[in-house]
Amino acid sequence: MATARLSGPLVSSSTRAADADSPALTEGERKAVREHLDRVLLSPVFRNSKRYSGLLRYVVEAALNGTSDRLKERTIGIEVFGRVPDYDTATDHSVRSAAGEVRKRLAQYYMECGGGCALRVELQAGSYVPQFKFLDAAPTPIAEIEPATGDRPTSFDAGAAGAHRGASPFPARLTALIAIAALPVLGFAFRSAWIGPTAFEQLWSPILSSPSPALICIGGGSASSNPSAAAPMTVGDFDHSPVRRMNVGDAMTLAGLTGVLQANGKQYRVLNRASATSFKDLQQGPFVLIGAMNNEWTLRLMNGLRFTFAGGPSGAYIADQRNPGNTAWSFSHSLPFDQPSRDYAIVSRLRDPRTEQTAMIVAGIGSWGTQAAGEFVTSPAHLKKLEAFAPRGWAQKNLQVVIATDVIAGSSGPPIVVAAHFW
Repeated sequence: MATARLSGPLVSSSTRAADADSPALTEGERKAVREHLDRVLLSPVFRNSKRYSGLLRYVVEAALNGTSDRLKERTIGIEVFGRVPDYDTATDHSVRSAAGEVRKRLAQYYMECGGGCALRVELQAGSYVPQFKFLDAAPTPIAEIEPATGDRPTSFDAGAAGAHRGASPFPARLTALIAIAALPVLGFAFRSAWIGPTAFEQLWSPILSSPSPALICIGGGSASSNPSAAAPMTVGDFDHSPVRRMNVGDAMTLAGLTGVLQANGKQYRVLNRASATSFKDLQQGPFVLIGAMNNEWTLRLMNGLRFTFAGGPSGAYIADQRNPGNTAWSFSHSLPFDQPSRDYAIVSRLRDPRTEQTAMIVAGIGSWGTQAAGEFVTSPAHLKKLEAFAPRGWAQKNLQVVIATDVIAGSSGPPIVVAAHFW
């Protein structure tokens, strides 16, 4: 098989753009594109990011199915990222940012592929309509570009493939959904475009779609807890000073949050509230605050919201501004250790007006509440509980969720949603 290899940029002898001015793809070309796309999405560049894989899958399938006229920013925002129909594309850059990242990842994939790729999928700047470039005048036969046995993915659009063969009596959309159910690894990335985004995706979308790295700010000892500058300090003194300590519950919450960001290819940094986090830091991109009574940033930024923390370190409660007399959501640190009790937490996700950034606050009265709140926001199964409280289009709204968890002998139970507010 003759494959064009040039000393300069890779050039195709056959280019197809999915628009009205370009010749339609043949059946063989469509099958070649789908096979190639499956390999691209299984590569390290894409396989760990459901967000970018879902966008690429959506635009390619739309082009192959002849609906490239729907590849507009607003339509993609609604169908892929769960935006409400009237969302403001001027202020919400999620589609543009994701498309830019897809272009970079495609470039990385083809750079690593070198001259071994017989086909390229390109997304030109300023357009969401993909172009398909073949290195040969005719598409390379599928048998010659198959991956090794056991690695070959099944094409997503089983309905369209069946229609080409005349073998499928089912509507293409129904057959595609069946294919997704049978292929969870490949289907999960694109499932939101067909049956709607999950609660997990809707909660995290504003943070994961931001072009800026995320910041995680943890609580702990204050800078004033350091020994006096006049007194000599040993390395051991510094290592055991309060400013160096982190609650075990906060540490477990931090581990869960960083796991979510890493799994979705989101860059992040972690700063200690007392020694390193400034108001300027919180203005650089989306941020997550861990802890309440040991994190003054949480208490400051939650001031004025419906659900807030009241009381002190020895005993506190969650105050509801619409029901000021309610103090039932309380937790006391003076209870006997072996006496069952219940801790409470607040999960907040909002566009913070002071920093003009998306903020997520994962904070309990006690460390068990913080740990339960962290489990809630990092677990798709637990986040499904939110759907019973959430209004339509809640992904674009600010939200607060009050979480309860039973504490027995120092261990917290699963998170329980007791109240939620959206605005």
